[in-house]
Amino acid sequence: MASRRGGTGADDHDPAPEPQPAAAAVRRGAPLHPPAFQLMLLGAVVIIGAAAAPLPLPRLLAAFVAWLVGYLSLFIPPL
Repeated sequence: MASRRGGTGADDHDPAPEPQPAAAAVRRGAPLHPPAFQLMLLGAVVIIGAAAAPLPLPRLLAAFVAWLVGYLSLFIPPL
């Protein structure tokens, strides 16, 4: 049976695209960026530790920025 495009039936089905390596790593549950996770944890530890021993505001701000950068880096796909 001929297709509507005028070709034969063998031409109708295109092969499925191969999965990209980054997408395959996400499906397997592999961590995306271990250094980003460690940076996020370091910032969180400093922020939580500030309750026990008060820190100067610039150091607390730096810890928050480190946590935020680590958190956002978790969602960036690996190159």
